[in-house]
Amino acid sequence: MDGTIPIAPTGVEEAPTRVDDLWFPDHNLVIQAENRLFRVSGGILAARSLVFRDMLSIPQPETQPLIDGCPIVVLHDSAIDVEYFLKAVFDSSFFERPPAPTTFPIVAGVLNLSTKYDVSYLRHRALLHLASASPMSLEEYDSIGSTATFPHRTSRLSRLLLADSLGMTWAMPTGMYAISCLKAQSILDGIPVQGGTIHITSALQRACVIAHPELCIAQNHHIYRFLRVLPTKGCTSDGVCSVRSRSLLETFTKLERLDPLGFLDAGWSKALQDRFCPACNARSETEYKSARQAVWNQLPSIFSLPTWEELKSARTADLSE
Repeated sequence: MDGTIPIAPTGVEEAPTRVDDLWFPDHNLVIQAENRLFRVSGGILAARSLVFRDMLSIPQPETQPLIDGCPIVVLHDSAIDVEYFLKAVFDSSFFERPPAPTTFPIVAGVLNLSTKYDVSYLRHRALLHLASASPMSLEEYDSIGSTATFPHRTSRLSRLLLADSLGMTWAMPTGMYAISCLKAQSILDGIPVQGGTIHITSALQRACVIAHPELCIAQNHHIYRFLRVLPTKGCTSDGVCSVRSRSLLETFTKLERLDPLGFLDAGWSKALQDRFCPACNARSETEYKSARQAVWNQLPSIFSLPTWEELKSARTADLSE
């Protein structure tokens, strides 16, 4: 940030409107973000934020415009981010620590502005929420549905962009994985999302395009091994498992779906168990679990990120601030 916050009208054409939930008649500071107005306590903001403390300590000219007798602070941030940030400051129940549920836009807004305006306790809280959807192990990845404090699937791309913008590499692997499983055209031309298309940075594009064939190899070499090892010693199907495993392998290799970590969901796993004898089922399950772990272990190197141990250390350092 540039170190200064202008205190002046913005000149926006649309008349600013008050945000009722954050308009306190007995408070002494009006904040404007885009065309939204918030009336809050300058003293509380100064106590929470070193940036606001320094900014509000600067004497203002007597000719400064006022709203209801209050000075105006103009923030060049999105109105919705400012609303989330101020609610987190002035309403203790709005943004609680995990495991309290929240939404990703709230996490992103609070994290961005608590970082920018140096509100350490809110930044730490937002990082805890981000970490809840940023697994560091395959076990955490498999349980993310119950540990994430916000919808994790629909926020993967936004989460990746946020982590990248803040230099938090520890929160990037699974987002990069999800993007790298897409076709190169989508990665380069824009990723379709509800309501439009999102473009990632050129550096992320390059990393994900390079990773795509590596994930294809991982799926073919590691994951499909759970079929290649059949029939296993002790097979009791009299050749049925051999025929079925090769037939399935031929079918799977023709699929366009790329998702080595999620190739078999619970439904597929149950369907496969019905096709093989107990011995082949047991061997196949063991190989599949081993293959998923091997792919997971390779993710950081596939994306040219630090090792898992280094990423864990970085997360620990951020969460201990």
